[in-house]
Amino acid sequence: MPDPTIATLIDRLLNGAITPEEKDLLAKWVLYDSDEKELQSMMERAWTDFKPGQSLPAEKADQLLGHILREAKEKDPAQPMAIPGGRIERERRPVRLYRMAAAVLLFVIATGTVFYFLRKQTGRAPIAIAGRDVLPPSSSNAVLTLSNGRTIVLDSVDKGNIATQRTTAVIKQGDGDIAYQTEGKTADIEYNTLTVPRGSRIAHITLSDGTKVWLNAGSSLRYPVAFNGPDRQVAVTGESYFEVAQDKDHPFVVSKGSCAIQVLGTHFNVNAYDEEEDIKVTLLEGSVKVTSGAGNSLLLPGQMAVMDAGRKIDVLKNADVERVMAWKNGYFSFANTDIRTVLRELARWYNLELVFNGVTNERFHVEISRDIPLSKVLRILEMTDKVHFNISGNKVTVMP
Repeated sequence: MPDPTIATLIDRLLNGAITPEEKDLLAKWVLYDSDEKELQSMMERAWTDFKPGQSLPAEKADQLLGHILREAKEKDPAQPMAIPGGRIERERRPVRLYRMAAAVLLFVIATGTVFYFLRKQTGRAPIAIAGRDVLPPSSSNAVLTLSNGRTIVLDSVDKGNIATQRTTAVIKQGDGDIAYQTEGKTADIEYNTLTVPRGSRIAHITLSDGTKVWLNAGSSLRYPVAFNGPDRQVAVTGESYFEVAQDKDHPFVVSKGSCAIQVLGTHFNVNAYDEEEDIKVTLLEGSVKVTSGAGNSLLLPGQMAVMDAGRKIDVLKNADVERVMAWKNGYFSFANTDIRTVLRELARWYNLELVFNGVTNERFHVEISRDIPLSKVLRILEMTDKVHFNISGNKVTVMP
């Protein structure tokens, strides 16, 4: 029989009445002490005991769910984790299913019992997988292209000096990051390109001026080996996060097509994938001027500039910075996001081919770790019962 104390804690969690101490106790039980039979029993009771019409503070419970497992992960990084914070929803969904979804999400990393409940409530079998599951990338497959056209797969070389570009050494550090160390400027400007393909872990590079850049899967950065002009210009595709070294005499300029971001020293994120409709620049610290076509806007911390194909700039004054930076912090985070956008992000991380058989209007609000197999991510999305998947190798078929 399940521990009545744990059952009480689950009930208090789902009703928004749990204390921080109780959260710690529940998280420890979920991650370390629970077994599958106990979890099945708990979830069954959460379903059958919930009375129709009863009010569930879904938003508060969802936030607690995300924070519980995130905090537990921070205490013991060796533990695997799916981060469920945020709700999976569609309008007018029965309240009792919110509670069931919350219970399943809380336990999805600790056991495979989500299969049982998906079969029981939807009548559908678990996701069909032809062959092996698709695992998250385990290494960075980043490729460095030097000014002479030579390419270096970074994971294939040992740490130390991996190339010399005139007066600049390219160093692979012990953690796999790349750093440029220059002894002086030259008359000519030479460019390198760092490309992070789909299905690769994030790459980190320190440019010759000390600027730090993180690149998401499916991204690239073109930059001078050493900066020696009036400004410091780089070009991006995909998604990158910048921590720009201050130099008031040499502005730092990031360009993507006709869009440009000019800064002196600041922290910001650029989302500029070719397959996405808009370019998004989110400022975390400092200030940036964003230019698109003939227009420009000055951003303050916490603001996001959204530039469409028509070169129009819209500024969101209260951007969800934590959600924007989820990719760098190790999880997917979607808020009222359509299924195609969700799957494009998954496709870049897991290197997927997507096939759509029909269309769903479902929109998702969900957070989950980027370090779990693809099938677990898709099962959570399937809990809306409005979208379903088959996996065959790296090909994912999407069905309503």
